[in-house]
Amino acid sequence: MPLMTRKIFRELAEVRQKPCISMYIPTERTGDNQKGRIRLKNMVQAATSELEAQGMQGRQILSLLRPLEMLYNDTEIWRHLSDGLAAFLSPGKFAYSIFPIRFNEFVEVGSRFHLLPLIPVFNGDGRFFILALSLKKARLFEGSRDHISEIGIEDLVPQTLQDTVGYDYEPKTLQFRTGQSGTGQGMYHGQGRSKDNKKDEISRHLREVDRNLCDVLQGYDAPLVLACVDYLFSIYRQVNTYINLFPEHMGGNPDEKHMHDLHPEAWKMLEKHFDKHRSDTLAHFDFLQSKGKTTHFTDDIIFAAREGRIDTLFVRKNTSVWGEIKEGNGGVDVQEQKTTQNYCLLDHTAKTAFLQGSRVYLLDADDMPGRDEPMVATLRY
Repeated sequence: MPLMTRKIFRELAEVRQKPCISMYIPTERTGDNQKGRIRLKNMVQAATSELEAQGMQGRQILSLLRPLEMLYNDTEIWRHLSDGLAAFLSPGKFAYSIFPIRFNEFVEVGSRFHLLPLIPVFNGDGRFFILALSLKKARLFEGSRDHISEIGIEDLVPQTLQDTVGYDYEPKTLQFRTGQSGTGQGMYHGQGRSKDNKKDEISRHLREVDRNLCDVLQGYDAPLVLACVDYLFSIYRQVNTYINLFPEHMGGNPDEKHMHDLHPEAWKMLEKHFDKHRSDTLAHFDFLQSKGKTTHFTDDIIFAAREGRIDTLFVRKNTSVWGEIKEGNGGVDVQEQKTTQNYCLLDHTAKTAFLQGSRVYLLDADDMPGRDEPMVATLRY
């Protein structure tokens, strides 16, 4: 199952053509996900009706929607999901991924992809990874505040020490010693490997694990927490090249732990890490406001995002503000309803700010700072 990276997010955010179909589907971690498949089928029907209303012909619609039909019919995918599935389709482009996030059911046909629900993947209570590692097994999990799911890496990352150093690492070396046994035969004794050789073999194995794991996690900067015995963590830290290996680890033999045992232990370690920036910004919001470093005006926020002036953007959950940005005169035209021409200005602003390096958080209405506005920003300058 493809993973959502910043690179893929940017590629989707830059698409500007009609039609762009965005779908968010709540799914289940186990079973055949029949409810999820029904949701996808209903969304395809809704998209079909919208495309017909926009004047697209039957054959064009069938051709465009074929990747979604293939996704619906792929029973293997539906048996290995998490809490949410998102799919994005436009002429010549199709992307989908699973997430440990319970999405609200959503489908939209527009001139750009709707990516706002993906923001928690990269910020706040979003994504982290757990690598459960022993010399017999390597498992990778993707988690969020409330959910966890396994990512299959059996064919991508070496699983055992033997996979890396070969099966000749186990036997002891036989050495000939002068003298004879009672039967007149030369005597042999076994010589075990030194501790240094053993450590070198483990380092070599973990270096291979890291190298292949970084291929899987390319483009991510989410924290990676190791679950392993203490001495393996000490060695892994020396060979690690992943950008955000968490400095603490979960001790003990992870082979004896289910992912639902690992999840609360990992979140307990990560909670302060995730919440610190958001909590600090909210705590100091009034002070920043007194210094003129906040704004709640839609126009100001949109252009501050474009200019890279936003430090942190707070967006109210489950809210839409429809409109268009007039490139000629630079004005923002806020409209009451969705049309075939406009788009969600909150989605547009969040994507722009995020790709400019700003922190973006989706908050419940009661948690929004300052005024009761759909979005509020703190400014770098």
